[in-house]
Amino acid sequence: MKKALIVIAVIVVLVVVALVFLFSNLNSLVAGAIEKHGSEVTQTGVNVSGVDISIREGSGTIKGLTIESPEGFEARTAFSLEDITLDIDINSLREEPIVIDEIRIQAPIVSAEITKTGASNIDEIRKNVQVYSSGPKEKGDESSGQAKRIRIKQFVFEKGSIEVDPSALGLEERTIPMPEIRLNDVGGAKGAPPDEIAKIIIAAVARNVASEIADSELQGLIKDKLGGSIKDKAEGLLDKLK
Repeated sequence: MKKALIVIAVIVVLVVVALVFLFSNLNSLVAGAIEKHGSEVTQTGVNVSGVDISIREGSGTIKGLTIESPEGFEARTAFSLEDITLDIDINSLREEPIVIDEIRIQAPIVSAEITKTGASNIDEIRKNVQVYSSGPKEKGDESSGQAKRIRIKQFVFEKGSIEVDPSALGLEERTIPMPEIRLNDVGGAKGAPPDEIAKIIIAAVARNVASEIADSELQGLIKDKLGGSIKDKAEGLLDKLK
């Protein structure tokens, strides 16, 4: 009996040590997961400068999240998301789907580079996400159906700006204010795998970036340079995303 109690005590201690290790390293684990899986989904570099997650309070912040431009573009960074706040339903962490009540991204900067052919780094990232999410997954891959499903009740992308660089077309760089993007119930009641969530959000942002550029004064200028309407390109993109 004494030996059994000793074994149980040792197991309890190991569990406590494991939990302490997990929660003391939770922020670095989350940051590492964002960088690793974000890079796989977008097929370009994803970096985070800081993460602060509080399971007890069901809240968190992510600082300095950047998504680099794909190869072939001069702009080093396509997205700069300096301030991301999370409101997590802690009661859902042991269930499926995991429910995030709100993700709010404040003052994001989208750096849209337009090439001589009318291609853009933002649309290339959108295509990369589309290819990744529709491609075959390795057995046991976290992005497969075995991954935890996620439901985001509200996603808000606010007070953003689009820094457009059409210099390849001989046009001046300019900044366009970006209206708020608000998505409700991303993933639906049953939730969706992380890569599907990423595809929905990045597609929505890419669509809005294309539409804002199309509706700006750049429309006419780019039309003259390309011999076609970027608005038509944006509408074609919308049809594909549907």
